Amino acid sequence: MTELGRILTEDELADALEDCDAIIIEFDPLTKKVLDQAKNLKVIASVRGGAHANVDVDAVTKRGIPIFNVPGRNQDTVADFTIGMMIAVSRGISKGNLLIKNRVITDDKTYVENGFCVTDVNWVGSTPEKFAYLQYKGPTLAGKTMGLVGFGAIGRETAKRALAFDMKVLAYDPFVKQEDISADIRLVELEELMAESDFVSIHLPVNDGTRGIVSAEILGKMKPTAYLINTARAAVMDYDKLIEMLQKDELAGAALDVYPVEPLPNNHPLLELDNVVLTPHIGGCSMDPYDRSYDKLFTELSLFLDGGMPEKVYNPEFANY
Repeated sequence: MTELGRILTEDELADALEDCDAIIIEFDPLTKKVLDQAKNLKVIASVRGGAHANVDVDAVTKRGIPIFNVPGRNQDTVADFTIGMMIAVSRGISKGNLLIKNRVITDDKTYVENGFCVTDVNWVGSTPEKFAYLQYKGPTLAGKTMGLVGFGAIGRETAKRALAFDMKVLAYDPFVKQEDISADIRLVELEELMAESDFVSIHLPVNDGTRGIVSAEILGKMKPTAYLINTARAAVMDYDKLIEMLQKDELAGAALDVYPVEPLPNNHPLLELDNVVLTPHIGGCSMDPYDRSYDKLFTELSLFLDGGMPEKVYNPEFANY
């Protein structure tokens, strides 16, 4: 037996699966080596939108084993988080929180500016113009333009939320047609999206077509007043260029949940910037996706074990073997 709360090694997983007919899996390495020892395995339930991250799908398929998965399991969770990151970075919520918790208070004077009295809020400097109230005047979302790089399930949920804030929404996705989406959302080329958007949010998977697509050249087209949010994957974007732009105030700010190296090293330049909000790859985490995922997988496994088959499986080619 192995303890709970960590990813199993290949050998540990192979031993655990020796007599199993089915497995529910999320992170553990279901490799060909493991499969070769799991002689009785008949079905795999992956608690992920895409099983390729930890399952050798080709080997599984050639064994004639179906994979059930949960596409779009956390689309609303990530969309909520994206909007939260957008507001946090543009309205100084994260910086304001740190300001109070770090007790950055210089004195307790009372100032009256244009008829407005400010008392005991001199948390960033000794003159009225440096008050937090005056310094953290970020943009109101209504009327601003949000650009979504990628318009799959998460991008569409994010668009719905942006529209509810009375934002204009642009989207880039070469696999989507304008006639298939809401007229409130305008499909454009990536260069136009970057140049016109006040907020750019990344919602792309990593594959051969997307790796590095948000290049230095593409980033350079953004407005200096714009913000960038990435809750997707680091490999789709040039982080060196992004950091350079943030250091030179060529962008208003960025909110990042994913990084080229995780966790970030102690000397990483992002840690020195005060125009970024950083979170530890938690955009897809909430209780609801897991409840929905296990409900769906339980239903599909029950159907399979009773001799049926769900309408959709992750690897439909399994039936050819």
